[in-house]
Amino acid sequence: MRRHEVLRTVFLEVGGRPTQSIIVDFAFEVPVTVLDDLAQEKREAEFVRLAKEESQKPFDLERGPVFRCQLFRLGEEEHMLLVNVHHIAFDDWSTGILIQEVATLYGAFRAGQPSPLAEVSVQYGDFAVWQRQWLRDEALEERLAYWKKKLAGVPVLKLPTDCPRSVPVSYRGARYGFRMSPELTKRLEALCRHKEVTPFMLLVAVFKVLLYRYSEQTDIAIGTPIAGRNRQEIENLIGFFVNTLVLRTDLSGNPSFTELLKRVRETTLGAYDHQDLPFEKLVEALRPERNLSHTPLFQVLFVLQNAPMPALELPDLTLTPLEIDNGTSKFNLALLMKETEQGLVATWNYNADLFDPTTITRISGHFETLLGSIVTQPDARINSLKMLTEAEKQKHIMEEVKHKEGKLKKFMYIKPKAVSLPQGQLIKTDYLQPGQTLPLVVQPDVDDLDLVEWAQGNREFIETKLLEHGAILFRSFNLNSVSAFENLAQAICPELFAEYGGLPRAETSGKVYGSTSYPPDQAILFHNESSHLHRWPLKIWFFCVQSAQQGGETPIVDCRKVYQLIDPKLREQFQQKQVMYVRNYIKGLDVSWQEFFRTTDRDVVEEYCREATIDFEWLSGNGLRTRKVNPAITKHPKTGEMVFFNQIQLHHVSCLESAVQESLLSLFGEDNLPRHAYWGDHSPIKDSVMEKIRAAYQEATISFSWQQGDVLMLDNMLIAHGHNPYVGTRKIMVTMGEMIRSKGI
Repeated sequence: MRRHEVLRTVFLEVGGRPTQSIIVDFAFEVPVTVLDDLAQEKREAEFVRLAKEESQKPFDLERGPVFRCQLFRLGEEEHMLLVNVHHIAFDDWSTGILIQEVATLYGAFRAGQPSPLAEVSVQYGDFAVWQRQWLRDEALEERLAYWKKKLAGVPVLKLPTDCPRSVPVSYRGARYGFRMSPELTKRLEALCRHKEVTPFMLLVAVFKVLLYRYSEQTDIAIGTPIAGRNRQEIENLIGFFVNTLVLRTDLSGNPSFTELLKRVRETTLGAYDHQDLPFEKLVEALRPERNLSHTPLFQVLFVLQNAPMPALELPDLTLTPLEIDNGTSKFNLALLMKETEQGLVATWNYNADLFDPTTITRISGHFETLLGSIVTQPDARINSLKMLTEAEKQKHIMEEVKHKEGKLKKFMYIKPKAVSLPQGQLIKTDYLQPGQTLPLVVQPDVDDLDLVEWAQGNREFIETKLLEHGAILFRSFNLNSVSAFENLAQAICPELFAEYGGLPRAETSGKVYGSTSYPPDQAILFHNESSHLHRWPLKIWFFCVQSAQQGGETPIVDCRKVYQLIDPKLREQFQQKQVMYVRNYIKGLDVSWQEFFRTTDRDVVEEYCREATIDFEWLSGNGLRTRKVNPAITKHPKTGEMVFFNQIQLHHVSCLESAVQESLLSLFGEDNLPRHAYWGDHSPIKDSVMEKIRAAYQEATISFSWQQGDVLMLDNMLIAHGHNPYVGTRKIMVTMGEMIRSKGI
């Protein structure tokens, strides 16, 4: 207490500002609480209860002290020393200094010798003055500029929780500890050496993969404390030097873990170079939207505890450290890790009002499995790394076995009965051309068949045929209104999508849209609806209210066939690199951002983009540029078939007519084109590649002329569609359903 002024400093309000005041004549007492009058088995429990009670007592920063000690006597040879100190005067590094100095002083005083410790040359107050003098003007602005750029638009991490968030957030916390094996720890150390990263960088990368897999977000920021002792003079000084850094990493494009490690390394080194800016100053400068349900800038903390911690060895005493859980958590989730001789040790400190203990136990298993998967295959894509524990795998296998046995048993005991096939005497099926199986044409086989009523009773038949063919054309039914069309789609899929910004709404319904506004003499090239976004419809229906005088077909292609037609090497390139879609919302040329997002509020647009993991940039003239990386090839969620699923033709400028292409490039330049497509790493996709893609689509194209009352139903992942030029008036209505959200992208 005498050596370190910060432990006897109080904080007074002078002129409306907090001011340090150092107590010179201090009286420091260590009260003793006797517990050995209790039964042996009750003493330690009573100590823990009193310790938790002590931890809840507030500190009076104006009167002090900020450092309290209490001794508990559990027996003649057993005592507990409780140390309780306010964070304003103490950090984790200070614990090591305290232990080292207490051990040195105890040994000397017990032997009747004076203190062998050198006097402290610099005090915490000196550091505070030095920091204020140094961190201003250009030094301050340079650091502020770095962090403002780095954390602009940082999204809130939305982890799935067991309970809804309360407002304001509760700080009721709990802890759960687990340990990695020495073998796994050694393999992680070897991987660090091989990849030339620190253990901290590696563990941060693994932690971010875990958060990405749970949240499905690719823009992830976490907080982490840094010692802040970057000057030799303060290394042995007790005080609060620690600062909090925000580490934001882009996980888009489904990179390999090795690639992610490079991104984390770059981010971490940049943060280290700008670590001197206090976190509080950063929050003050950025002014993030404050919300009582979560902390600003980050909601999850990661700590690798590597502060020097000497063993506490005193003459004729055996000492064991005991941490007391004070039952609080400042963050939704915090992962605290420590390197020990027995392997990595980890502790979750979590908000007990958000997460159940069983969930945290399961997350721990996933984290450890993820570590094992990474050391085995560090070059694997992050969405393919294994997370399920062996116990979970076995459970899934057993559930699958039980499910199959149940289905078999049910089948064996069901009494056979006659089944009337849905096509029976009511409908007939055919194809448009001999040898074609796309689309399947369904027509009535009786007069006055109510298509809506028939569809409602034959959903399974429709679903089966849709997965087989990819497209069904309902023709020659008495369907003559937009409302009847909507009723048909709803009979097949009760939940239709009502918020699609890319198409104009129908006047009569909020879930039916007019087809894309486009010059009649221009074609819309093949695309899978919304495949460039974070969610898309699995089912689409088109309804012909009025067919064009000439042209205006909706050509379709089977994406399974396109996948097979593309050269395997090019397929592999698409699978690995994916596609980046860049859009510049320019009013009058393409849909404006106000029309697409159905708002004039930029904050609403920004929140949508963060939720959808879309990079955004506001341009001069109230313009908006967005970038989104999505797969170009994926697996159908129901059939398991590989499909070429994207909007590359609709976005890549080379697919436009040469005159239009030249005009747009001369007017706007490549960076400002209304739409364009790149490889996922933002490198250009060559025109020669696009020629191969166009050739594959052309070979697989099926086209037919619309008839009034036609309804074309597509599986959006099996079938891509387009729009041919036309003459005259054309009116095609659209509705969509069974929305799918991208997972692990």
